Amino acid sequence: MGNLDQQSAEVLAKMRQSKTPGGRAVHLSAFAAKAQREGLLSLYEHYLLMGEALGLERESCVQPAYGRRVQISDLLKAMNMRMMALLFGDDGAAALWESWGQEAFRLNQERRKHYILKDYPAFLRAEEQPERLKQLLALRRSRKKPFDGGPYHDEYFPYDQCAYEELLLQGRRFSEADRRLSGETENLLVELSLLEE
Repeated sequence: MGNLDQQSAEVLAKMRQSKTPGGRAVHLSAFAAKAQREGLLSLYEHYLLMGEALGLERESCVQPAYGRRVQISDLLKAMNMRMMALLFGDDGAAALWESWGQEAFRLNQERRKHYILKDYPAFLRAEEQPERLKQLLALRRSRKKPFDGGPYHDEYFPYDQCAYEELLLQGRRFSEADRRLSGETENLLVELSLLEE
């Protein structure tokens, strides 16, 4: 198990060895999910680390050298991150995730029937349309999801840790106390920024 500093050092070592941004994203995402499950990260810290990981995934999609194709899952991740940014009161990040979501929608190469593709721009700004939030919440709560209809937005961060649709429908936001950042996580974020240079 280990403490957060030890696990952070391990993931940074793995990320330094990885040759691609996509590979680094996989290591960071797995680390963040595991650390959050073990109670080493708050939801806010997990959100910040997932933002870093998804930034790496985006890099692997938009830089021709890496050739990763944009998929429906990328659209769902950007939408989820935008909704979480709104809950955390981070308007700058919400605008960034909206921009990245629009970019992913244009670059999406997965063409098939999927609930998010019908009107992705509206889903991306679902906080302005309660009907869209209700639709997302109904999908989250559904136990009868057909496997061939996925992926579903609740299969990605924040998973079941936060039903953002419900909170946004209620007009709720996270408090300042919910945005706590430990020294260990702050150090990891600094190291990640240095790694990307």
